[in-house]
Amino acid sequence: MGFSSALQGRAAHEALLNRQEAELKLLDTMKRCLIQKSKCDKEYATSLAAVTQQGLKVDRSDDLQGSHVTRAWRAFMEELEHTAKQIRANAEQLEALCLEKLAHLYQEKRRVRKQYQEEHTKIASKFSL
Repeated sequence: MGFSSALQGRAAHEALLNRQEAELKLLDTMKRCLIQKSKCDKEYATSLAAVTQQGLKVDRSDDLQGSHVTRAWRAFMEELEHTAKQIRANAEQLEALCLEKLAHLYQEKRRVRKQYQEEHTKIASKFSL
């Protein structure tokens, strides 16, 4: 299977190389952004956990025994703690899965680009003889 006649010129070759290079740059940018997002999410989760710890330091005196406000506050703090754990887990999953797949895709794109360049060079040398 070959290229159509519209893709056989030097300009088309350069356009394909430029497209491949642009895709590699985009994948690199995506990787940097995902790493930064994961880092921010982990920091946010840590901050939420600190807020939760501070919020749970409620005076445990007998004055608050059976208080609806105390129960509501505790429920809110528990939900906040749960949210922090979910955010951290999602950030770790992002690192483990998405970044790994992105790195694999980047390597594959580079391999295909190299293969294309080698094939183009081989074909071009046959026609220049």
